[in-house]
Amino acid sequence: MNTRTALITAVLILTAEFTTAASTTAAPVVVDRLVAVVNDEIITLSDLQRELAKHPEITSEPLMLEEMIDRKLQMAIARRTGVEVTDKELSDAVADVLKRNSMDTVQFEAALAKEGMTLVQYRTELREQMTLSRLFNKYVRAGLAIDEAEVRDYYERNRAEFSLPEEVRVRLLFLKRSSTATAAQQAAVRERAAELFRRAAGGEEFTGLIKKYSESPTASQDGDLGFLQRGHAIPEIDTAAAPLKPGEFAGPIETKDGFYIIRMEEIRTPVLPLEKVKDRISKTLYEQKVENTYRTWLQALRTEAHIENRL
Repeated sequence: MNTRTALITAVLILTAEFTTAASTTAAPVVVDRLVAVVNDEIITLSDLQRELAKHPEITSEPLMLEEMIDRKLQMAIARRTGVEVTDKELSDAVADVLKRNSMDTVQFEAALAKEGMTLVQYRTELREQMTLSRLFNKYVRAGLAIDEAEVRDYYERNRAEFSLPEEVRVRLLFLKRSSTATAAQQAAVRERAAELFRRAAGGEEFTGLIKKYSESPTASQDGDLGFLQRGHAIPEIDTAAAPLKPGEFAGPIETKDGFYIIRMEEIRTPVLPLEKVKDRISKTLYEQKVENTYRTWLQALRTEAHIENRL
């Protein structure tokens, strides 16, 4: 009988013994059962349930079982390749945990007890975690790097990911309206604005009209407001500019201060330069490469192993 068969038989005998003993007083009850075989190791239903209890964020039994299988495969590789955590390293790690949590051993054991765990169990789990971390660094992270060409290629293929909010460049002509002006004076300003709008929309040089008639400080810059994100100008101008295409006019736009005539000069969606985002891209690509390498490595371990999932 080989080792794997012996392990499975032992579990079946244990289950049968409990079932037989229970049958003298009540209906048969299966205390435990085999849910997976990984090479020469087994995973029982009680093992699975204990893991689920420790990881409430995982509610799927099949998913938890697959993770347990992966861990067993990795720990087997660690034993075969001599990747281990010494007792001193483990004790140092526990001491570091105590220090960071400002606890002594008695306090720590009390905290573990509240979680249903002993210090021995904690050390066993911590040793496994440290071992898995070393395996990960040795077989997954080692040698992985992202070069400049990969970063640039990702940037060019995903430029939309680095786009900033849309910006517009508007040129304006402004006529003031005095709060003390008479109704007739108000009407005169309104009519003058309408006339200037007709002249601009009719093809007269807009910058010439701005220089001659605009009463805005921007007149010295030919009324150019520069690029603004949508929503950053005064509400009346934002609303009027929303449907405009480059070269189109809107006006007269009436506000409490006066009248505006605007022309849409340019619309753009700026993109962050590569220098600003290369570190973010490198991190993204590295994480993707690590994940892909890890999955490939696990699949190779599974291919070489004997796995029976009996859940």
